[in-house]
Amino acid sequence: MPAASPAKLKAAFWFAFRWTARMLFAACLFYGSFLALGCVPINGDFEPATGNDHVLIYVRSNEIHTDLVVPVVQPSRDWRRTFPVQNFRGNVRDCEYLAVGWGNRSFYIDTPTWADFKVSTAIGALFWPSESVLHVEYLPNTTPATDWREVSITAQQYEQLTNYIAASVVADDNGCARMASEKSYDAYDRFYQSTGNYHIFNTCNQWTGRGLSRAGVKTGLWTPLKPQVLWWLPATKNQVAR
Repeated sequence: MPAASPAKLKAAFWFAFRWTARMLFAACLFYGSFLALGCVPINGDFEPATGNDHVLIYVRSNEIHTDLVVPVVQPSRDWRRTFPVQNFRGNVRDCEYLAVGWGNRSFYIDTPTWADFKVSTAIGALFWPSESVLHVEYLPNTTPATDWREVSITAQQYEQLTNYIAASVVADDNGCARMASEKSYDAYDRFYQSTGNYHIFNTCNQWTGRGLSRAGVKTGLWTPLKPQVLWWLPATKNQVAR
């Protein structure tokens, strides 16, 4: 079989290049249109609760991720029953707040710091539906911080939020969350099995935004990135930190 001429090979190369470039452009345009949904608010009539039964919750963030921060104990929910204090290496019995985040198992557990970041892990998490886990951390007190948002909601709204979080827990016969790993970042946190798969259309920040929307809090229609969660929440001086 005769070999293809250089001209034909060059034409085939440029055809493949243009086709690939167009597909990538179309994919970016498609996803970008979804990102724009984060600029569309839902629960636009939300007002911070001021009654005697109001509950203060928080949204904690780092460079790319957000967590829901809730009181350890409220009349409607005692999280120590779901995440027993004896599972934690540190003394968390007197902690007042609990931070809960949802995300890709490999990225969460195998990337404790940015020094451990691997492009292959990030690509696998985004472009292939993958196992998720909950990251749970007990927080003992309230101190000023810069990467938190305070939200005041009613007791009924808080119950909606806790039902949402609880629905992400894989529990044993006693109602306790099932451990996902013996690894942890420090003495105050643990990883637990979770429901749902992580992918580019169902991210950790989307999980946070969905929880806020279930509680009636103003947030973006779709929140795959951290800014789309935080845009709608006022900064606060009194925040939770360990």
